[in-house]
Amino acid sequence: MKKISSRTIARALLYLRTLETLIRDGKDTVSSRELARITGLTDVQIRKDISNFGKVGTPGVGYNVAELKKVLEDIVLAKKVIRMALFGAGHLGTAILKYPAFGKQKLRIVAAFDRDKRKIGRTINGVKVYPVEKAPEIIRKNRVDIGIIAVPPESGQKVADLMVLSGLKAIVNFAPVSLNVPGAVSVRDIDLSIEFLSVYCDTQK
Repeated sequence: MKKISSRTIARALLYLRTLETLIRDGKDTVSSRELARITGLTDVQIRKDISNFGKVGTPGVGYNVAELKKVLEDIVLAKKVIRMALFGAGHLGTAILKYPAFGKQKLRIVAAFDRDKRKIGRTINGVKVYPVEKAPEIIRKNRVDIGIIAVPPESGQKVADLMVLSGLKAIVNFAPVSLNVPGAVSVRDIDLSIEFLSVYCDTQK
């Protein structure tokens, strides 16, 4: 198998999250078009990414969800560490930094950024908080794979623009705002209020 780029591995993490949800929902197969609708990527990009992982899926049928998940996990785990950078060291950002799984598994937050001078220079759960202005330099130096947005909605787009400028191709967005990014950049929006409402609605069926 040819070498898989960090950008493809970063997108594979987004696919894994989606596949885990599909498995919980009892879905056995999924098409590239369905994955595109859920992730916000194009089906062409998804098929191209998955083709890097070998012969997976059946034309006209799609991908076996459990099989594809295992294949992606094998690829992701082949990389020693997936490096992430967090923007926003407020209440949500601090909670993310303190998430116990980060640092013990293949996912690791290597830097955090904030504009608040009172937070800059602090170390939270082993992660140093830097001024936002240093983001491009630190992201490139640490070979960051994924950017995490945990800032107020009015700052979300500015942070996304800075991430793109810094060379990031994968973004996990916790800010309740739609981001405008180049087509080559993968964005996973996580709106906690929608997640809670979705769970509630499932109980009303």
